[in-house]
Amino acid sequence: MDPLRIVIRILFAYIVLLALIRLSGKRMVKQGSPFDFTVALIVGDLVDDFLWAEVEGSAFVIAAGMLLAVHTAVDLMRYRAGAWR
Repeated sequence: MDPLRIVIRILFAYIVLLALIRLSGKRMVKQGSPFDFTVALIVGDLVDDFLWAEVEGSAFVIAAGMLLAVHTAVDLMRYRAGAWR
């Protein structure tokens, strides 16, 4: 893969992930939990797969978006029920 294509894919991934992180409402690392760390590891693997063209851009956006949705749902359950702590 040529370097320009890698740069474009990195910028795309950065913009998508930045938007998703802003939507999640967490602004600082210290606001995170062990579950947040796990999600960060999964997102890192998603970026790796996208960067090296193992998945399409649309699949990356869908996977990252679904991960954010599940993460938000679990956070909401933790907040409301006091469970999962």
